[in-house]
Amino acid sequence: MKRNDLLFLECKEKASHFRNQFGYGPDDPIHLRSFLLKKNVISLFKPLSGGFSGMAMIAGGKKFMMVNHSHTLGKQHFTIAHELYHLFVQEGFTSQKCVTGLFFKQNDQEEKKADLFAASLLLPEIGVTSLIPKEERRGIISDQTIFKIQQVYSVSVKATIFRLKELGFVDDSYFEKYKTGSTEKIRNLGYDTRLMYPGNQDLILGDYAVVAKELFQSDKISESKYFTYLNAVNIDPLQKLENGEE
Repeated sequence: MKRNDLLFLECKEKASHFRNQFGYGPDDPIHLRSFLLKKNVISLFKPLSGGFSGMAMIAGGKKFMMVNHSHTLGKQHFTIAHELYHLFVQEGFTSQKCVTGLFFKQNDQEEKKADLFAASLLLPEIGVTSLIPKEERRGIISDQTIFKIQQVYSVSVKATIFRLKELGFVDDSYFEKYKTGSTEKIRNLGYDTRLMYPGNQDLILGDYAVVAKELFQSDKISESKYFTYLNAVNIDPLQKLENGEE
């Protein structure tokens, strides 16, 4: 078995274990926002420079995630799943800035694994295969099928094609075929196009401000750092003090 095949298998098994661990069926779409809230992953959606898709960090027993809200919603969902690998699967993880969706072009082995894990987690083999008509499984996968899979699992077109290629249903020519024009095709099929655009601008999930305050009060961060953290999410701590709030 080739090295890449072994890596695919490892990440597929880890994604399957993740689903079992957190109560998801083998073909269920994963509602990522609900998962992040339920598992207390403090998540910030901000514009990130340098081409970064996101970052993850574990500090003081707390899990943090930042996602580039300048990317499309489909891309953001993939980034979230990528970061879940770091936060819940990777052993000895502390922090990482990430450019997601590069797969085998990633230089770092854990980044490769995080991309492959995200694809397997968001696009489970059983679910994807069930959405492909039998007459298409040994021939050409239609626009309607590709975009139905993309919509059901709320991912990008690129991630959908990568997963279909990984499962042996398409070849590299599909990446070029769907490089442009997908939004119009999706609209013509009557599907929602929101996945194709940025969103979640400055969204915060979790008790970010509460955790920042706890870190400050326990002397784990300075007052200036505390103010910096709050200002980063457009919270003015001085305004609270002026209003007599603690």
